[in-house]
Amino acid sequence: MDKSISYCQICSFKLEHHSLKGQTRLYCVSCKTFSYLDPKVAVVVIIKNKKTILLVKRDIEPNIGCWSFPSGYVDKYEKTEEAAMREVKEETHLEIKIEKLQGVYSGKGPVIIVAYTAITLNPNIGSPGDEVREIKWFPIYELPKLPFPYDDEIVSDYLSNL
Repeated sequence: MDKSISYCQICSFKLEHHSLKGQTRLYCVSCKTFSYLDPKVAVVVIIKNKKTILLVKRDIEPNIGCWSFPSGYVDKYEKTEEAAMREVKEETHLEIKIEKLQGVYSGKGPVIIVAYTAITLNPNIGSPGDEVREIKWFPIYELPKLPFPYDDEIVSDYLSNL
């Protein structure tokens, strides 16, 4: 049971634990409603060029200073493909073409990851956006340690599809 919220998001009354269909859920006795802890959805983009992948060095938490795939949260009513292109543009100033859905990853935390493979439409490396310190192409078999829960699985799936 996630204990990250204690008060109703509607009326601010203290939440209690009640049983609903055999599971314990957070419940507001004032509003008479259950509070559901919906996951966030994020996109990850594997931008490839021959035998290299583009990574960004994060300039924000979590994992500031670590290399990662360009990624970010999907906005309400936004298509995941559009979020992927937007996040890459914000972080690298690159235009990309989504090639395919790599996979959907869930179960290791409060975020569902939708991963895509893509190619850049610009041969230049781009320039770091506000949330990024550096951008670099890495050989696919020489990637640095990646910090997020699904990264190893994403890389493994990518390599198995080569």
